[in-house]
Amino acid sequence: MKKLNIISIGLLATALTVTSCKDSFLEQEPQTKGDVESYFATEEHLTEGLVGAYVPVHDYDYNGVIFGQLNWADILGDDMLTGSAGVTDQEAWYNAADFKLTAANTLSQYWTVSYDGIKSCNEIISMIEKNKDNISESFAAKTTAELKVLRSFYYTVVWKWYGNIPVFMHALDASELVEQSSPEEAYEEIITDLESAINANVLPMRAAAGEEGHMTQAAAYMIYAELVMYQNDQTRFPKALEYMKRIISSGQYDLNPSFADLWSPNGEWCDESIFEVNYTDGPLCIRSYPDGNDPNKTSLTFIGGTFQCQALGPDGGVSTDPDVANNGWGTFVPRRSCLDLYAANDERRDVTLLDGEPGNPSARYQNQNLFMNKYLPRYSHVADGTGGSDQCRWNDNLRVYRYAETLLNAAELIIRTGGNAAEAKSYITKVRKRAGLVSEVEPTIDNIITERRKEFLGEGKRYWDLVRMEGVSGTNQKASVLLKIETEPVNEKGDRGRIGNWTPNKKYIPIDAKEISSAQGTLKQNEAYFN
Repeated sequence: MKKLNIISIGLLATALTVTSCKDSFLEQEPQTKGDVESYFATEEHLTEGLVGAYVPVHDYDYNGVIFGQLNWADILGDDMLTGSAGVTDQEAWYNAADFKLTAANTLSQYWTVSYDGIKSCNEIISMIEKNKDNISESFAAKTTAELKVLRSFYYTVVWKWYGNIPVFMHALDASELVEQSSPEEAYEEIITDLESAINANVLPMRAAAGEEGHMTQAAAYMIYAELVMYQNDQTRFPKALEYMKRIISSGQYDLNPSFADLWSPNGEWCDESIFEVNYTDGPLCIRSYPDGNDPNKTSLTFIGGTFQCQALGPDGGVSTDPDVANNGWGTFVPRRSCLDLYAANDERRDVTLLDGEPGNPSARYQNQNLFMNKYLPRYSHVADGTGGSDQCRWNDNLRVYRYAETLLNAAELIIRTGGNAAEAKSYITKVRKRAGLVSEVEPTIDNIITERRKEFLGEGKRYWDLVRMEGVSGTNQKASVLLKIETEPVNEKGDRGRIGNWTPNKKYIPIDAKEISSAQGTLKQNEAYFN
């Protein structure tokens, strides 16, 4: 089910220049093409602007410089390896996994893409304010709340990666510069703005049929919980728990009966889906990126699809599953040890991990003969003849928030607020029962984090869990304990593993040097990272 089809970005980006992709998010392009304010005087055109503000959620996939979806954060964790053709192929990701990023070689997409999205949200909110006399009060309230939630999503991404970030909730003037906030200040600004959108109570708990992909009240609750739990803000734990219980008691979400079906086309926007990034194999949103060797050529053309499946696919035969394309890039590689996380009767193991044996995948760097089954390039997931680069037309939605996470969030928050352990246990049991497990586990912090690891392996939750568990008692599953130099090679070929340690200084990665230089003194580097 492919909803929220993003087709209006060309109008916004080229005809009206409301948002533009500049060297720095602080640079503003003058509005010289048309009367922007008068154009956005109708609900129809404001809706186009709203849809356009979602475009950057696609661009985390690839921003023209660096590959890597939101879930690729797990390369920094203990389950996934970078893979690909070698350390110079996905160099920024290898440096990230080694905790040796530099200002000249960092994961810059999470900064540039997030601020593209933030700018778009701010611009359209401004247009709503300026045109309130021409639109209904209900439309203005609902659209503003939705844009605020989307803006908080973008801010959550850039804040978790960089910490020390500029926060601005208005459309910037051409000459305006924004001072950098500390991680604590940024958190408070982001969470307060999100609370205002939640308290407006104008968004549906679940999107109506045909509206899938829009931010909802449930998505706002999940973003709120993610922010609060990552910040370890105990003062807001009770409110985050209340929000998880509102989702649970709403009756509008449930675990999909089959874990396997979650990752099929039919699993997109099923009862478990709270927020997904829509990708499509149809010609809805053409995005072309320049060829690094010839600026007059394009290297990749996206027709609304994702490259991630191609990146995760094996570069060689996997005879056990003929549906899987065998011309992948061998990137985002699960470690063989991931197989040992699961009990033999845990249905999540074989759904999550595809063991390449007895196939013969070619020896990409760090090859483990193990692949991330959730997002492999499957012929059955893509329609034929849709155009664009074959590598980039896979139509698998990126699952961001699932109801299973709501249950496990609730369980953890109950324990951390001294609540009813039996209730917390019931939520964990629901998740385990869906996986085919009849045994129960006690609702300890360690057991909950372990359950999250197995449920969300490869979904971009694990690394952030390890970081946020720093200073939390009841578990040794934390970054400073597990993310260390590896003295042994990761496979029989001798491919190296991690060559650097995580320390608390590594919580926030370096800001791209180009952003620092173009910010006219308002940005300071995350110098602690280099100490």
